[in-house]
Amino acid sequence: MTSVQAMNTNRGLPLIAPRVVPVLDPGFRPAVLAVRAFRALVDATPGAVPVRIAVEQADGSVFRFEIRLLPESHPHASGNFTFLERFVKFLLWSRGGWRISVDGPASLVSQLAAHYRDTPTGRFEAHLVGQRMFDHPLEIVHTRDLPPEHSETRPLGRHLDGCRIGFDLGGSDRKVAALIDGAVVFSDETVWDPYYKPDPQYHVDGIMDSLRKAAAHLPRVDAIGGSAAGVYVNNRVKVGSLFRGVPDDLFNARVRDLFLDI
Repeated sequence: MTSVQAMNTNRGLPLIAPRVVPVLDPGFRPAVLAVRAFRALVDATPGAVPVRIAVEQADGSVFRFEIRLLPESHPHASGNFTFLERFVKFLLWSRGGWRISVDGPASLVSQLAAHYRDTPTGRFEAHLVGQRMFDHPLEIVHTRDLPPEHSETRPLGRHLDGCRIGFDLGGSDRKVAALIDGAVVFSDETVWDPYYKPDPQYHVDGIMDSLRKAAAHLPRVDAIGGSAAGVYVNNRVKVGSLFRGVPDDLFNARVRDLFLDI
């Protein structure tokens, strides 16, 4: 197909068939091809509309981005909102934050606010990302005065000096290792079943068991580092598959600060 007019669309975005058609899903239309086609159309259109976006996190970090949309008079301007909503979705899941400031057409910003307020998908993301991950209701702010970009960088990794413990919490087992100046002196793997345990004491007891086993092989403990599936902000549990069986009240009371308590 040679023109956007001839293409199928989804909420205004062109749906492009891939060069290699999947045998099991011949109707599959990759999102990335729709994005490329829309951006190409915008680039070829005089009077494209710049839209600036700032994503703010709870610690004051701000990340800024800019996209361009079609003029409202364009015959394919119906794709503007879908493109904007998809872009903001990507920012929420790749950067995370609770306040989204947008410098762009008022009608589109209003639609975006309504999406996160009124639709099931939008409400889910507003609750999970805004409230659970960043402790604030999600806000969509229409403004020309975006906050300045700001973030702090922190060196991660390559710290192996001293006596250290590392652990990994999986859904079927937990692993732990003790190191002295980078050399492994102990490692252990223990089977457990944390997913549907309603009492977080099960998780605490299991983690402490692994840490104590590792600590017994060290003259002291200088640092502990861990990993687990989910979202952790400042060492606090925001969303974690390990705790899917814990009721909300117990999660808030005992799981959020579990690693700080440990």
